[in-house]
Amino acid sequence: MFRLYSKGCAYALRALVCAAATDGGKRFKATTICRRAGIPEAYTRKVFQALVQGKFLRAVLGPGGGYELSRPPGEISILEVIRAVDGEDTFDQCIMGLPQCGCEQPCPLHPVWEEAKKALLQRLAQNTLQDLVTSTTSSICSETEQKVMSKRQRNLKLPRKK
Repeated sequence: MFRLYSKGCAYALRALVCAAATDGGKRFKATTICRRAGIPEAYTRKVFQALVQGKFLRAVLGPGGGYELSRPPGEISILEVIRAVDGEDTFDQCIMGLPQCGCEQPCPLHPVWEEAKKALLQRLAQNTLQDLVTSTTSSICSETEQKVMSKRQRNLKLPRKK
């Protein structure tokens, strides 16, 4: 199956969108962001390490520590995040999965993929975390938060009416 990027990258994008939506990415706890984004914390902490190394996040040590965005959300492109998590060559693979595919030995879909990839990379470079926050925060963060809240409400024991 063809995937544009890994599950870890999807988690990174979801986490960053929720983080950016929280006071513009000011200090946050991984636990809180993972809960809001509906992603597994243990796995996402590893992804956060890649984001720290890529200089998208800053790790804040000590009491009250956590993470914070190292740049404003409007200055972080989606393409930069994808490449930081999945590697610089993430879009260089053959769309059909053929190892020998390239300019010298193109697969049947090579010219189609090259054209589509060019447009895709341009759009991913133009779109920022802020664009995602503006357009999708409610579907990424709030929906998960609503599910958490609904579960908490179901677990509350309400007094019975007499």
